[in-house]
Amino acid sequence: MCSSTSRASSGPKCFSRRWSPRSIDAVGVYEVLAKAKQIHPKLDLTVRFRAMKEQITGALGMKFLAHEVHHELSDLDLVIVPGGAGRTEVVRDPEFLKRLLDFGTEKPIASVCTGALILSAAGLLAGRKATTHQSARDELGAVADVVEARVVEDGLVTTAGGVTASIDLGLHLLEKYFGPELAREVEERIEYQRPL
Repeated sequence: MCSSTSRASSGPKCFSRRWSPRSIDAVGVYEVLAKAKQIHPKLDLTVRFRAMKEQITGALGMKFLAHEVHHELSDLDLVIVPGGAGRTEVVRDPEFLKRLLDFGTEKPIASVCTGALILSAAGLLAGRKATTHQSARDELGAVADVVEARVVEDGLVTTAGGVTASIDLGLHLLEKYFGPELAREVEERIEYQRPL
């Protein structure tokens, strides 16, 4: 899934997806960002699913309809790459990996769970601090400095750990681009408490 946004001064969001992600990898961060926009309609934030095809089936069968079917990323402000079983197909697509690399060297990019392995295959995590699902830490450790944390930011790249860390990523992004007050407000509204 991928999303486009209109950007003014401080912060919009996006998503990128074309494989079978874990549903919560995509939905957790989406819900957090979309809730912020729902609470504050004038917030400079647009959250959209962008994909290579209109319908995507998640790893456990949940169906998603993309807001946009589009291959380009350059018009986005931030791309969020979810993990999932289909990632093995994505890492064999040099054209898409090049798009991610080009994007992530100029603009913020993030991943959830094993989406970090896609960012790694694109060349974005070499020598960086990063996190992923616990089952993929050894694989990621071959190129990145793996940190056991829910969310890790290193330069333009932000990675979130396994599955439910998608919610933490959304709150992290809200805090970074819009301030801690909004992140706390959304956290309360969705009745979520970030792990310490």
